[in-house]
Amino acid sequence: MRAVIRRSGLAILALVALIGLAAQVRDGGAVDRKLRPRDPRATWRILGPGGGGAMFLPTINPLDPENVYLRCDMTGGFVTRNGGQSWSGYQLRSVIQDFEFDPATPNTVYAASTGLYRTTDAGRTWSLIYPAPQNVTAERMVGDHAEHSYLTKDGMPDGEMRKIRVDPAVPGRIFIALGPAYAYDPVTGPRPAGENSRLLVSDNSGGTWRILAEITGRSVFALLPGSWDNQPGEIAAVTESGVSIVDIASGALEFKAVAAGRLVQAEAGKGASGSVIYAIGSATSDSGSLPSGDTVLRSFDRGITWNPIMNGIASEPGSGKTSVFSSLGVSENHGDSAYLSCSSYFGLVNGQGQRQFGTFRTDDAGASWRWVFRGSDGKMIETDYDGGWLMDEYGPGWGEYALSIGVSPSNPDVCYASDFGCTYRTTDGGRSWRQVYAEKAGERVWRSRGLDVTNCYGVMFDPFDPKHVFIPYTDIGAFNSFDGGETWVHATSGIPGSWINTCYWAVFDPDVPGRIWSAWGSSHDLPRQKMMRRSNLDKSPGGVAVSMDGGRSWSQSGTGMAPTSCTHVVLDPRSPKEARTVYACGFGTGVWKSTDGGKKWLKTAEIPWQSKYAWRLALTPGGTLFVLLAHGILNGSPVDGALFKTTDGGASWVRVALPAGVNFPNDLIIDPANPARMYLCLWPRTESGREVSGGLLVTEDGGETWSRLFREDAHVYALAVDPANPSRLFINTFDSAAFRSDDAGKTWTKLKGYNFKWGHRPVLDIRHPGMLYLTTFGGGLYHGPTQGTPANAGELKNVPDQWRWGQ
Repeated sequence: MRAVIRRSGLAILALVALIGLAAQVRDGGAVDRKLRPRDPRATWRILGPGGGGAMFLPTINPLDPENVYLRCDMTGGFVTRNGGQSWSGYQLRSVIQDFEFDPATPNTVYAASTGLYRTTDAGRTWSLIYPAPQNVTAERMVGDHAEHSYLTKDGMPDGEMRKIRVDPAVPGRIFIALGPAYAYDPVTGPRPAGENSRLLVSDNSGGTWRILAEITGRSVFALLPGSWDNQPGEIAAVTESGVSIVDIASGALEFKAVAAGRLVQAEAGKGASGSVIYAIGSATSDSGSLPSGDTVLRSFDRGITWNPIMNGIASEPGSGKTSVFSSLGVSENHGDSAYLSCSSYFGLVNGQGQRQFGTFRTDDAGASWRWVFRGSDGKMIETDYDGGWLMDEYGPGWGEYALSIGVSPSNPDVCYASDFGCTYRTTDGGRSWRQVYAEKAGERVWRSRGLDVTNCYGVMFDPFDPKHVFIPYTDIGAFNSFDGGETWVHATSGIPGSWINTCYWAVFDPDVPGRIWSAWGSSHDLPRQKMMRRSNLDKSPGGVAVSMDGGRSWSQSGTGMAPTSCTHVVLDPRSPKEARTVYACGFGTGVWKSTDGGKKWLKTAEIPWQSKYAWRLALTPGGTLFVLLAHGILNGSPVDGALFKTTDGGASWVRVALPAGVNFPNDLIIDPANPARMYLCLWPRTESGREVSGGLLVTEDGGETWSRLFREDAHVYALAVDPANPSRLFINTFDSAAFRSDDAGKTWTKLKGYNFKWGHRPVLDIRHPGMLYLTTFGGGLYHGPTQGTPANAGELKNVPDQWRWGQ
């Protein structure tokens, strides 16, 4: 996810609101049975404004330009069958690296992730074809991001699946390219375990596979069928190092190295006289997290010779600057037509030199280029562009340049581009562009088309307005809905610019209409470990904001709090409404307290623990305050998380003992019917390749003793208690599943129909009994029935639950 200038498990306020409405849902089970057969909402929907996070890999059906596949960087996949008017989501266990259409059957599509998947019904259901399901013994989800892999009987070749190619000349022949395996370290991040890739081939539509060749290079950018060059017995693979020509029958390989530097991206198509390869090159040795380069090259002879094609795309002479390029899109059956994303170009606009970004197009194989999409930080330049609410609220500098470009193989005038927040398309060759992520429902009012890509932290209900719902987000701040969640309005007016990236939480005052406190920070995606690699996290801007008009406008809440990303805020409802006691988490600085409604803040006593990453608070009706300190990285070394409590308003803190090995509490939920009963949601730690000490614990005595309710290898983010029936519990996980228990956690049932990989918080929809919100890390907000749905959109048909959840 992108940075921008860019409860209390149940907070006491939530307890008040839920208990006050419990009479409306006295028999939750009976209500569920009554509503589900006829309630049109009894399916999982994505709610929100749409967009918000990085999107990649738009891939257009060669036989139907209205049918497009897309993926985000947060594990979600999406498909549209109506040109982006609406999108359906699906999950293939991890980030998708490539899509490939079967040229003979338009509804058959392959997707590369931690396995090779195939749909034969246009993305409605998927099947695993590599590794062979009969060889799989288990699914593993390990590490801070629950990294997915399959364990097999015969040991599938380990590595990252990068590219797929269905041979257009030989039915049933499929190639896949595997890059080296990656080792994931919470401190240093992912590192490749090898230098070369492998090419695999199946001659029976994925029934069996053989390793064809080892290819020089870690990243396979493109696979070119030999039939494009009248060599049907060959396949060409383009990597950062050059091009490998492989004989399919023997596996013999001829490698052609790039003469200088390296390639950071390549795409190819079939031109008038054979294949055309376009590549972005760089003289540097490391491209960083996103590929970029300063040279654009072309080869007509499968990598023997490369020629620079910079006519019209180099920064203007005299600027002293170099253009930087980020992605390519080629019309596969019209290889002379290509689009090129430029992240930095320096030239004159109205006589003034300035940095620009956008997209170029060529129709003569790169002999010349012209702008078809052009912007600067402040405005679009000579471009007809509808960018949706992101453009209206932030301007073009937020989404910036295209991260990925997809061109129709059959019509080069149809092109999709995706950036840091949205996806947009042209159907007229770049003369005009229209976003496809959100639908406008009024002035500054929007609803999602199903393409939501951001981190949602919770759902808050206005105790005075049954139709007012508030959602805090990463990257896009926060949104209000005033019609029960159908449409959304940006809720960041008045928030300081340095805070505005992320809203982590909000709490409504139960006695004062319109009054809300909210927690904000410039450090996003906390408490994920990768966000803690920076050394000055305790000084990142953020704080508490207050609104008196229901979140329509905000102001900074008082003085005294050190600048720090604030991740949680709770209100003590026992305090007088004219002088509220409010507590807040400073991620890196500790717990802060105000006794005058936020006008002045003082830091509570120092918490005696190495981790200062105060993440969540939980306040009992009697006034005991708990704080969860997140596991993290401090000065380059891991530090354990912990649970502390105070019974004197923060004058002192006492550690709450947890079972041995438990080092990452993520949320603490207090039973509204019995405050001594609390649920602790845990992130596991990795020990000898296994996840241990995670899952879900319960205490019946206020934290003196704990027992396990859910398996220790699960990444349980949060839990919800049904206030009408406290034995009914819901949890959401980072493991492609949410669960329900009707017997206080003794047994659990997986909620069908929902399978987003990285799940966050379950929130009961107290306005619609029998309905549930599930927030996610990268998929926005899901809304569906508390008993799940019988059908699973995007279902993995041959990936049984026991692979992950069996003994």
